[in-house]
Amino acid sequence: MEKLLRRLPKKYHNRIQNFEPETGLIDKCKYIVTFADGWYWGHDYKTLPCKSVTEAIQFIRQAAKR
Repeated sequence: MEKLLRRLPKKYHNRIQNFEPETGLIDKCKYIVTFADGWYWGHDYKTLPCKSVTEAIQFIRQAAKR
């Protein structure tokens, strides 16, 4: 999670609960991002697989509060 937080602007830190490496995910994804309570991506996704830290940052910026 440290790697992500160093690159993610502080104004987005409240949107994430966890970011960790995972194995065995689809489409060569290496990480799972878990959004904080009240934050979702797309159609109510609370967790998302990501291929890279850069992709995770894009998803976090697109997250919406519900």
